[in-house]
Amino acid sequence: MARGTIPAPGPLWQLVVRKYDGRLHITLPLHLMDDNGSRLWLRTPLGGEVKHLTRGKSWAITRPSDMFFWRDRWYNVYVNYDEAWQFRNFYCNVGLPPEIRDGEISYVDLDLDVQIWADGRAEILDEDEFDEHRVQFGYPDTVQEAARGAVEDLLALWRSGAEPFAWYNTRP
Repeated sequence: MARGTIPAPGPLWQLVVRKYDGRLHITLPLHLMDDNGSRLWLRTPLGGEVKHLTRGKSWAITRPSDMFFWRDRWYNVYVNYDEAWQFRNFYCNVGLPPEIRDGEISYVDLDLDVQIWADGRAEILDEDEFDEHRVQFGYPDTVQEAARGAVEDLLALWRSGAEPFAWYNTRP
């Protein structure tokens, strides 16, 4: 695909997010925009329904987001925009590498998140939830290490301006 070319939305997929104990956490529809073999680019359809099952809520998607999932990485990255398609933030979820099959992408959420704002601030979120769930659900040491390593990888990629953050030019 040529740089700067944005494809029309592709087929409708479903995102399924679970917690480590297997509980359904979040579901939402997404359009597949591109699959280069190692990374999938998906986009939220405006008006689609987000179901946040662990909070017992659902809502219509009113702001666009592009979402990037790598088949072998312990994180995914959402690029969130406002209603006018102006960049708002990156929201990076730490989780097990995704499973991809038959129009569905699913992953296990490991609680830790990294949010990067338009002014360049980066915040690590939900460390308390991670600490609680690693005990409650018995995260193995290897999972805990990989989750913390994913946070460090995301921060290093942000600081260096590497993909998936290369196109965004505001750095701390």
